Amino acid sequence: MTIEERVEQLERDLRAARSRSRWLFFGFLLLVGVCCALPANLLPWRLTPNDGVIRAQNFVVVDQHGQERAILFWNQAGTGLDMRDENGRLRAALEVGREGAGLTLLDENDKIRCKVCVDKADTIFSLMDENGKLRTTLGVDKDGNAFSLLDENEKIRARLGVDRKEAVLSLNNRKGRAAARLCVDEDGHVLDLRDKNGRPGARLGVDDAGPALGLSDENGKLRARLGMVDASPSLDMADKNGGGRVTLSVPTTGPRLTLHDENGKSRAALLVDQEGPALNLADRFGKIGLEVALGREVGALLPVGGTDPLRAYRTTNTVNDAQFMLNSDLQPR
Repeated sequence: MTIEERVEQLERDLRAARSRSRWLFFGFLLLVGVCCALPANLLPWRLTPNDGVIRAQNFVVVDQHGQERAILFWNQAGTGLDMRDENGRLRAALEVGREGAGLTLLDENDKIRCKVCVDKADTIFSLMDENGKLRTTLGVDKDGNAFSLLDENEKIRARLGVDRKEAVLSLNNRKGRAAARLCVDEDGHVLDLRDKNGRPGARLGVDDAGPALGLSDENGKLRARLGMVDASPSLDMADKNGGGRVTLSVPTTGPRLTLHDENGKSRAALLVDQEGPALNLADRFGKIGLEVALGREVGALLPVGGTDPLRAYRTTNTVNDAQFMLNSDLQPR
C-alpha cells in the first residue's frame, strides 16, 4: 500500500470515529432526557446530586463469562448479600433482618458448614460436618456462655458452660445421657460420675467441711462415704435402703468402728483411746450390755448387772491378768 492509500484509509477511519462519537453523544442526551422525564420512583437507580452515590434495591456482580457471583439485595425481610462460586453455587450469605443478623457459609455440595447468628437474646456460632450435621456450638446469652461438642448423630457429648454462679463441664455417652459432670462454684467443687443409664455412681466433692467421696448403687442410693467430719476422717457405709450401718472414724481420741442395725441403733463399737482398746455391745434399744476393755494396768469384761464393779474389782494387775466386772449402767466412750 502506497503512502497516498494509507493517508486515505486514515481519513476514512477518522470520519467513522467522529460519526460514532456524535451518535453516542446524542444517545446519552436522549437517555438523560428520558430519565429526567420519568418519575423518581420508577427509576432503577437514583443519582443524588448532593453525595454522588448511586442508590438501588438490588445490585448484581458478574464475572467475565456473565455468571452471577455476588448479589446485594433488599426486600421486606431485610438486607442480604449472596456470594456464589464459578459454578453458580451459593457459598456465603450475609443477612440482616428484624430479628438480628446472620452469616452462613456453605461447601461445594450446598451443605451448610458454618453459621453465625446474632439476635436480641444471644449469639450462636455453629459448625457442621460434610453431611450438614451440627457438631459444634458456641453460644453467649445474658446468663453466661456455653461450648458444646456433638457426635455424628447430633447428640451432645461434651459441654462446657459458665454462668454467674458456676462453671460446669459435662460429658455424655452415646445416648446423650450424662456420664460425668464437674462443677465449680463459690461453695465448692464436685465431680459426679454416673452409670450408663445416667444414674449417680460416684461423687467427689470439696467444700468448707473438707473433701468427701460418695459411692451409690444402681438405684441411686448412697452406700458409702469417705470424708472429713469435725476435721477427722470418716468412712460410712449404708444398706440398700440408705440406712447407715458401719462407721469407721479417727477422731482425736483415737480410731473407732461402730456397727448399726436396720433401725440406725448403735449395737457394737470397737475403739482405741488413751486408756486402751475397748469393745462395746448394746441391745436393740441402744443400751450398752457388755464392754470388753483393756487398760494400761487392768483388763475388764463388763456384762449387764452388778452395782459398782470399778470400786470393788479394779486392781493394778496387768492386761494379761484381766478381771471380770459387772456394770449395767456403762455408756459408750
